[in-house]
Amino acid sequence: MLRGVSPEVPHGDAHSLTGVTGAKNPNFSTIHEKNDGMTGTEKDGLYLYALVEYCGEISTGITGVDGQQVFSLPYRDLSAIVHACPLTPYASDDQTVVTGWVLTHEQVLERLIGAGMNTIPFTFDTIIKPEKERDARTVLTGWLSKEYEHFFQKFEKIRGRKEYGIQVFTNRQKIRDMISSTNDMIKQLEEEAKTSGPGKKYMIQQKLEKEVKVAMDAEIAGIISETKRKIQGYCDELFLGKLKKGQVPARDMILNCSCLVSDENYPKLGAVLEEIEREGDLSVRFTGPWAVYSFV
Repeated sequence: MLRGVSPEVPHGDAHSLTGVTGAKNPNFSTIHEKNDGMTGTEKDGLYLYALVEYCGEISTGITGVDGQQVFSLPYRDLSAIVHACPLTPYASDDQTVVTGWVLTHEQVLERLIGAGMNTIPFTFDTIIKPEKERDARTVLTGWLSKEYEHFFQKFEKIRGRKEYGIQVFTNRQKIRDMISSTNDMIKQLEEEAKTSGPGKKYMIQQKLEKEVKVAMDAEIAGIISETKRKIQGYCDELFLGKLKKGQVPARDMILNCSCLVSDENYPKLGAVLEEIEREGDLSVRFTGPWAVYSFV
């Protein structure tokens, strides 16, 4: 089984800390050295990375997207992780620059998660803007006040849990060969095609391909159903994603899902996936932990 983890973050790992409500002020090692020295009051907007379940300010020591200094704004027993920014979204014609911004955004989230913080992530380019006479900080605080119960429920849902990715691959040709050797109707059609004339042979082959497709679809559906049955007991929630091509040579992805998994069930889920791979002639990719985008 292929196990994947979050990309390596430069300049070391986050310092160890509890990250729970009422904990001491956590400090994180820096991601980058660049810092333009601008504070939250020197720009008009606030770029929002995440909300964390933590009461008090957090000295992150992290440089975020576009080299900006990341800091926290506390509200009751949660804190918003932000940096000061212009009101215009981040945009560039250089895809390398955009990719770097997105990666840095994810690295900030990884540092929070790696430090044990219960984290609700926000997508790249989420910007809090001033409204009328209220600056961005006031707008953010008002929003947190209004949506506090909603966020509290989300924190309850994800506490002690992380998001993982599971992808399952199979060799369709092997399934096709197995069906040809075990399905009596398909074996019969294949034999008839060998001895028939061109016109009849064409008709038989059309019927044969239809029968093969039906049989293969049923076989793969059974594999997917059985795999989901085995893993669902270890997942609080499971979200099915789109299938992707070209991920593993000579293999087709048949299952792509995101799972919300408790820290307790994580090793159990890994053991089940290893068993699935051993017994089913399947390839399994198990990645994470990731920010819980799929479940908040």
